[in-house]
Amino acid sequence: MASHGFPARRTAALLDVSESGYYAWRARTPSPRALRRAWLTRLVRGIHRESGAAYGYRRVGQELRDRYGIHLSDTTVEALMRAAGLRGRAGRLPATAPAGGARTPRRRWIVDVRAFTTPPGPLYAAVVLDAASRRLIGWSTAATADRALVHRAVMAAVTRMAAVTRAARHGEPGAAAACEPLPACSFTARAGSLGCAPVRAGVGDREDHAVVAAFWDTVHRALPAPPPWPDTHVAESRLSTTFDRFARQAFAAGPVSPPAP
Repeated sequence: MASHGFPARRTAALLDVSESGYYAWRARTPSPRALRRAWLTRLVRGIHRESGAAYGYRRVGQELRDRYGIHLSDTTVEALMRAAGLRGRAGRLPATAPAGGARTPRRRWIVDVRAFTTPPGPLYAAVVLDAASRRLIGWSTAATADRALVHRAVMAAVTRMAAVTRAARHGEPGAAAACEPLPACSFTARAGSLGCAPVRAGVGDREDHAVVAAFWDTVHRALPAPPPWPDTHVAESRLSTTFDRFARQAFAAGPVSPPAP
């Protein structure tokens, strides 16, 4: 009501809330859970729209798994759709239902998984790169290579981009790209061979693999102490420090045009 021009003091009194509480609520930063839920809702909206408003929560949940490697329970997807006012159509869908994941330069992320050898055992790192800017936007590390590793990396990217969206509302730099729909993901052949890619995931092309190779070359040059490392804890610390620096630099730099071939 206040955003539509009603005096904040009068509105607060009408609703029996304190005016200071209203301003504290307005300035409060959304929690990571709220940011994640908002971005998942955008993802669900996109899938539902691409289906011609035909997909129900089960089919939307399947698309989330197949397209992004995001595993949500049917109950969670149903709740997201209900809160967004979305419903599927009853009956069997035609086989020609729209396929997701349009591969345009500004609407795609590249996911790769790489193993780093240490004496106690390997450490796997999953990274999410923006196909247009070639920047790191999400990552995750673990001692086991599986789809959960990729899921954490993708959700880290989703959370980071949600924070960028919030920054866009306040006119901060590096935020405009977050206003675009959440992109589809393509997976490298290495991620697929390790069993980390969803069953129906799109495989990256030669250019995607070149972007990934250039990224890892940059990582090795930027590491404070290159491998071999004595154990997985040291490896994780060195990689996390480097990845975090890359991601902060990407946020500060802002969106860029796709690089020339």
